[in-house]
Amino acid sequence: MAGGMARLDAFTDAAFAFAVTLMVAGGSSDTPSFDDLAAVAAGAPSFAFGFAIMVMFWLAHVRWRRLRGVGDWRGIILTLALVFTVLLYVHPLRAMAASFASFLSGRPDDYGGRIADMFALYGIGFTAMSVIVMLLFLDARRGSAEVPEPREALGQAVIWGICAVTGVVAVLLTRIPGFGVWAPFAYATLPVSIGLFVRRFRWYGTAAATTEGQA
Repeated sequence: MAGGMARLDAFTDAAFAFAVTLMVAGGSSDTPSFDDLAAVAAGAPSFAFGFAIMVMFWLAHVRWRRLRGVGDWRGIILTLALVFTVLLYVHPLRAMAASFASFLSGRPDDYGGRIADMFALYGIGFTAMSVIVMLLFLDARRGSAEVPEPREALGQAVIWGICAVTGVVAVLLTRIPGFGVWAPFAYATLPVSIGLFVRRFRWYGTAAATTEGQA
C-alpha cells in the first residue's frame, strides 16, 4: 500500500508541475512578438500570484500526507479529485493572469465586459479545491497511530473551510450587478480571518485536554 501511495504522490506532484507550466507557458506554440513578451513581463506579479496559489495547494497535500501517513481509499479518491480540479482550475487562473497582464501593458483583453464571469469561474475552482483539501484533513483527523496530533489536522481543515467560504462569498459578489469587479478583494480578507483563527486555536493536545485547560 505504501508503494501505491508513493506513486499516487508522484502523480499528484507531476500534475501540479504540469499545471504551473501550463499557467506560465500557455498552450501556444507560435513565436511570441515583442508586444507579447512585454505583456508577459507586465503580468509577472499576477503570474507570481498564480504560482503561489498552486504551491499553496500542493503544500497542503504534502502536509496532509505527513499527518495521514499511508491513508486508505478515501485519501486516494480525494487526491484524484484534487488533481482533476487543479487541471481545470489552472485555466481560469491563467486567464486572470493574462487579463491583468493585458491591462498593465495597455492592451485590450478578450472578455468583452464579462470579467465578473471570469472571476466567478475562478472562485468556483478555488472553492472546489479548498473543499477537497478540507475533506483531506478531516480524513486525517479520523486518527490513527500515524497521526499523533489529530488537532493539527482539525486546525488545517478549519483553515481550508475558511478559504472555501471566502471563495463562495467571492462568487456571490460576481452575481451582484456592479460588484463583480470587487470579487477578488474578498480573498484579501484571508490573511486576517486565517490569522485570527491560527492565533486562537490550540494546535496540540486532545479535545478533552483543551476543554480541561479552559475549565
